[in-house]
This record gives sequence, structure tokens and C-alpha cells, in this order.
Amino acid sequence: MTHFFQLLDPRARILTVVAAIAIIASTPPAILKPFAIYALLALLLVFLSRAPGIYLTLRVLAASPFLLLAGGLLAFQHGLTPEGTPAGVSAGLSVLFKGYLAALLLAMLTATTPLSELLWALRALKAPPALNTILGMMYRYTSLLSEEYARMERARDCRTVRPLGRHRIPIYGHQFGNLILRSWDRADRVHAAMLSRGFNGAWPSMEQRQFQFRDAAFLMVTAAMFLLTRLTAA
Repeated sequence: MTHFFQLLDPRARILTVVAAIAIIASTPPAILKPFAIYALLALLLVFLSRAPGIYLTLRVLAASPFLLLAGGLLAFQHGLTPEGTPAGVSAGLSVLFKGYLAALLLAMLTATTPLSELLWALRALKAPPALNTILGMMYRYTSLLSEEYARMERARDCRTVRPLGRHRIPIYGHQFGNLILRSWDRADRVHAAMLSRGFNGAWPSMEQRQFQFRDAAFLMVTAAMFLLTRLTAA
């Protein structure tokens, strides 16, 4: 079943997420009160998108080590207060909240918008062509690496009678090196095949959408709610 957020023009989805993240990021480090409302608004967007909860959780957890490291370093950057607490705890929490909300919103966008629509929307929004090509290539060749690694795993299991044991690390090292070489060769063949089929750097899209009133209304209302929260907390 297609839900409301997924019915919006892909450009409206991207602009909505970018506007929300930009407003959240502009909140001064010393102000933490608006983040509770930011979180409610972000959860409302997630509810409207009906993005899978497991997908969002895994993406947010993947960003957690980097966010916790950045927040912890910032919290202890200015040493300790006379009471023995980190002097930068407010700034550290601000970075954590901003990072988690940004990760949640971006995960929601990727969960509800296929890559072809994202690339088409970026082209329509006049994003740098190099960015569009890099994103498409990364997506294409990430799956290529996964396929090659799965083939090598099956081949190794078919040829391995005994458990790997203490030889596991050297074997994995050789396997990783072979993966790079084989993927490089296959990527070259894939690129040649793309060029022979007329690829010119622009990823084709079968569907052309029109930016409608509901798209503009949803974008403005969402941005206004985040902006109002930001201004009333300043």
C-alpha cells in the first residue's frame, strides 16, 4: 500500500528532509529544549511515510559509534567544571541529538524513495552531475562487490573440508585481495557494457512527475513547523 509521503514528488521529499535537517542543525548548542519537539515532528514524518522500523533502527544504530564519539569528544573538549561534570556536555548532547535526528530522517528518505527516483529528483533540482553519477555508481558497484564476495564464499566452502581454524585470518586476507582484483575486472566489463548501451552519465527514469500543490503545501507546512520550533526556542 502506498502511503501519503510516498505519493509526494521525490523533489518534495528531498527538500522536506533537507529543510528539516538544516533547521535542526542551526539550533545553538546551548539550547536543548526544542529537540523534544523536533523528535516528535520527525516521528510524525516517519509515521506518514510508514518506513519499516527495523530498517530505520539498523541505519540509526550504524551511525551511533560515530555520533557517540563526536559527542563524547565535544563534551570533554573544555575539560571539567568545578562540580566535576564535563564542561561541554550541552554541546555534546546537541551534536548527538542533531546526528540521530538527521540519521533518522535520511533513513526514512532512502526507505521510501527508490534510488532511481532520488537520482531523477537530484537532476531536476540541479544538483552537480558528478554527485548524481557518483551516487549511482556507488549503488551499482556496492551490489557488485556483494555478489562477488558471495561467489567467493561459496567457492571456498565447496573446496574446504576442514574448519579454517588458526588459518582463518590469512585466508580472509587472500580472499579480500582476490575480491578487489576480481571486482576491478568485472567493474571494467560492466562499465564497457554500459557505454555500449548508450550510457551518458544520466540514469534513466521511466516516470516523469509534476510538482503539484500538495507537494509545495507539505514542504512549506513541514518546514514552517520545524522553523517555528527553532525560533520559539531561541
